[in-house]
Amino acid sequence: MSRAINKETENQRAALVFSCVDQVGIIARLTSFFAERDLNISRYEEFTDDGYFFSRLEWSLNELWEDEQAFSNEFQQLADSYNADFDIRFFNRPASVGLFVSTQPHALIGILNKYEADYFPHMEVSFIVADDKAMHAIADRHGIPFFYVSTEVEALDYEHQQLEIVHRYNPDILGLARYGKVVSTNFLQQVSCPIVNIHDSFPASCNGAEPYQMAYDSGIKLIGATARLVTPELDHGPIIEQEVKRVPTAVSLPELIKLGCDIEQKVFARAMLKMLDQKIIVHGNRTIVFH
Repeated sequence: MSRAINKETENQRAALVFSCVDQVGIIARLTSFFAERDLNISRYEEFTDDGYFFSRLEWSLNELWEDEQAFSNEFQQLADSYNADFDIRFFNRPASVGLFVSTQPHALIGILNKYEADYFPHMEVSFIVADDKAMHAIADRHGIPFFYVSTEVEALDYEHQQLEIVHRYNPDILGLARYGKVVSTNFLQQVSCPIVNIHDSFPASCNGAEPYQMAYDSGIKLIGATARLVTPELDHGPIIEQEVKRVPTAVSLPELIKLGCDIEQKVFARAMLKMLDQKIIVHGNRTIVFH
């Protein structure tokens, strides 16, 4: 019973992220906006850097605004006065997430297991797209719609099929759970939500078709993973999460691969949770990540 109550309380929240050129009076204006509407800010964080101000606020939902658009309509005047960017999330509506995967299932399985265990209390996995039919069984175990799209054809053709699925479900976030194809600029331009990718963090000397074999052969001492937002430039998007671990000298190649997969699972899950919790502000090619 207490778990159900806690989950209900967790979902009756809203979060605002706000950024603009740093100037006098911003905090007072933000807090006054909520005080004038008899709303108590339950969590507040701020950060200033390079002449910019970044903040995140949480409060408990009430009947004042029906949805995010209603809030935005009322808040826009304040944002315009600072030429600010902002984004808003009401947690009473689960965020829709679509997942893309290829032949390596570990990142997908990690996300779905945590999803089933309520690690993501306000998320709904709406669909899974894969270019490997074996992933169908994983989707079926979790009761999630599955779509097989072969990538053995021209990119324009298979991305057209993928985009039809994405537009049908209109997700809030796309997660590339070790999806093995480069996402084209055309695809990015037609998707209206952020895309999160997970990949290994090997040095440039280990880039190639078999990075783990190359890392093992070179006697690598550190292994890691990086989760970042996808941009047209491959693996150069703003970083959300990273982790590294030391590699024991006596590790075998299968053990090295397992270690890398475990790190990728953890980093991908943390990055997705940060996105779902509205804790990310993109500034240039970097992210401001709130706790």
